[in-house]
Amino acid sequence: MAYITVDEEQLIEKITPKIEEKVRYDVVQSIIGVLEEQFYPPEEMIREEVIKEIEEVEKEVAEGKSKVYSYEEFKKQLTDLPE
Repeated sequence: MAYITVDEEQLIEKITPKIEEKVRYDVVQSIIGVLEEQFYPPEEMIREEVIKEIEEVEKEVAEGKSKVYSYEEFKKQLTDLPE
């Protein structure tokens, strides 16, 4: 039977919290990755037309062609959309 020396015991006590924190971090990162895949699909899953529309809107904003709405105006724009 192998015995643990006092020095080894102290080393174990010192590194155990660090190992636990690393494992906890890895688990949380893994969960976040899975959630992001569920809510934010990878770019290759987004239709090409949608990506082009987003790029066009970003370009307009960069050129200063964007509009500013009050909350009420914005709400009206959304409710007046054609079906």
